[in-house]
Amino acid sequence: MNRLRLNVAGYSLVTTMLVITIFFLLGLTTLTVAIQQARLTTVRVENVESFHEAKTALNEASAELKAELSDEQFLVSHGIFTPSQWDAFLGINEDAPGPDTMAGKLKARYGVNMEDVSYRLYNIPTNSVFLRALDLSKPFTDGHHERTVKRRIFLTNAPSFLKYALGSKETLVLNGGVYVEQGNVYAGRSAYISNAANYVKKGGELTVGPIDAGLPASTNDSIWHIHDKLLFSCTQTSSCWKAGNGAFQMEDGLFDEGWPANAVRPLIQQETDDFIDIDFDRTLKDKLLQAAGLSPLSPETQQSYIERIENDRQPPLDLARELYQEGKLARVETNAETPYEQSINQMPKDKPLWLDAEGEEITLYRDIDVQQNGQNQWLIVNGDLHIEGPMKSTATVRGNLIVFGDLMLTGNLALNASIYVTGKTAIYNSHIDGTDGKGLVLLSKGTLDIARINEFQNPSESPNLKGYFYTDSSATIYAVGSYLYIEGGLFARGNGTLAPDADRSGLVINAFRGRIEPKDGEPGNFIPSSDMQKSRLIIKYNPRVLVEQGTGLPFVNRISLVADRLEVK
Repeated sequence: MNRLRLNVAGYSLVTTMLVITIFFLLGLTTLTVAIQQARLTTVRVENVESFHEAKTALNEASAELKAELSDEQFLVSHGIFTPSQWDAFLGINEDAPGPDTMAGKLKARYGVNMEDVSYRLYNIPTNSVFLRALDLSKPFTDGHHERTVKRRIFLTNAPSFLKYALGSKETLVLNGGVYVEQGNVYAGRSAYISNAANYVKKGGELTVGPIDAGLPASTNDSIWHIHDKLLFSCTQTSSCWKAGNGAFQMEDGLFDEGWPANAVRPLIQQETDDFIDIDFDRTLKDKLLQAAGLSPLSPETQQSYIERIENDRQPPLDLARELYQEGKLARVETNAETPYEQSINQMPKDKPLWLDAEGEEITLYRDIDVQQNGQNQWLIVNGDLHIEGPMKSTATVRGNLIVFGDLMLTGNLALNASIYVTGKTAIYNSHIDGTDGKGLVLLSKGTLDIARINEFQNPSESPNLKGYFYTDSSATIYAVGSYLYIEGGLFARGNGTLAPDADRSGLVINAFRGRIEPKDGEPGNFIPSSDMQKSRLIIKYNPRVLVEQGTGLPFVNRISLVADRLEVK
């Protein structure tokens, strides 16, 4: 009996020890897992902190550089008069930038590296322009790997309007479902939005769309810079506007201050940077003089350049005629048997070309090549110009143009060009794409009118209009039956002139979000959509469209900074 009791007690002891061991192992395992999780959490926290530290350093470096450039007398106060002096100030193209250069300062203060990619990536002629593309970067630790956070910035003495996806220095009117896929919006005075969509029938009848066209929208990182946040909205569809007296007229009593309560509101704030404007005529004279070989950077031609560009009594057309008489422009000889395109393409391109139509209209139907050694040369046209591409193929235009008159673009066109127009510009029934990996920068002194582009086509995944479109006056854009996916931007400075078919000065956009079924060549059936990518006008701001045009861009006497998106590699 005692032996049985001893055996039971022995079994109990063994069982107890086994249970204790199991619990000990479980506790040890739990402790080990907890320690490992704590270590992983610590590593993750350190990785996140490392990334945010690098990101913050990059933002602070960009902000310091931007502040440095904000001085209105920046170039003069730093003694920068040539591109080589500009590079020396930045400290780029040096293995070890000095401590007094911007690259040296940003490296010492923030650990940020600065690399010049101007020529390597964009073929920018850095010996003759101030435009620079720079990569700011800083490494950070991600687990056992070292990664890099990077932001590409563009330093340019270009005017402010080139920073925005769309905008106006005066009034901005956005009717319907325009979508800003990338980039910021600017309104120098006030902005108006509505869910209406106006369009003009082929017979000229002004028509307000009968159905909710959607409200303007943008991505979360898009900033709407509106003066004093003066934004007004109307959601009464066909009552927001009325058509009469040859123009669409705003029903002011139906526009309430602020964004509609039931709509997604973008980030709206006052622009803190000064708006750097351009003088269109002065800019045009600058292009004429530099195209003719007279540069402010050359000691031999500097004085002549300054005297001529400062002569306010001489309009640009008179300057062009004078340069031709001096032999600095080559006249394009034409006759009834030879097409203009053939004459232009066969001409040597060692000088700018002067095509004098004496104020009459010239129509170009075929490819135009105004390049020398792969660089855009200038074609100067005295008269109205119509570039009419074919409907079943594409006409290619390479080279920069100055048009002393009106410009019309129609048909299928592929352009690598900067175009300056002293009159009005109209783009109708057209598909405009880039060529050679580049696009179009178009600047018009007169009004800009874009309509009937890719009519009744359904939205696609890729842009169908590559370029930046600016007018010194006002502009009206129609995308109801049309479909425009613009890679670049739209800006109407506004000068008091009313936009085409509108009662406001500035930029007026009419867009529908959804599908349109035609009836007798006009919008017949409206099928709305809540999908932003179904908008019939999408703006995707891309600063590369601007950088690619190099010397064709308008320039001012100040340097500004345009930042691209943050990248992690």
